[in-house]
Amino acid sequence: MSTANVSPAFQRLEAEGRLLKPALNGPTHVPGRFGFRGEIALSTEPPVVLEAAMATADGTESTLSFLAGSLTTYKQLPALIEALGANVGAEGRYFIYVADLDRSSSYQIDFNGVLFYVLPIDDTSVYNALIDFLYLDKNKMKKMDTAAKVDAIADGALKYTQAYEVISFEEGLKRL
Repeated sequence: MSTANVSPAFQRLEAEGRLLKPALNGPTHVPGRFGFRGEIALSTEPPVVLEAAMATADGTESTLSFLAGSLTTYKQLPALIEALGANVGAEGRYFIYVADLDRSSSYQIDFNGVLFYVLPIDDTSVYNALIDFLYLDKNKMKKMDTAAKVDAIADGALKYTQAYEVISFEEGLKRL
């Protein structure tokens, strides 16, 4: 695997030094798809990262087709949105797990026309949460390499169409 991601959707993030601890940063097994698995730095002061991040982008697209990861607090969402900027779009599927969200709370938050699934997470990993959430076969996943795992999760996420209550970030703050 290449250590440099040539996808336009990842180029700015990589140039800004935001793609940290990559287990994958390059082509996946799906032709034309690029993937990343690691952490994404959102800000330096205070230091905030999207942990256990997985993302894909297709071909020459400038936006991520899929993104998932974990934040320690709901209040870090604006840092995520600012860091991603134009690298997210209305057609993408974005799943952000938040540690301080009530277990019964699942929302879609609209940031400038881009919907993010904002979901609670507790003692599990983002990877395991997504496998369960997207009804993927754990036994098959165990036999895959990192790129194939990212492909399988991205494929499941891109097919996911269930809608949740759409709220504003501010409404979510009131519900904490």
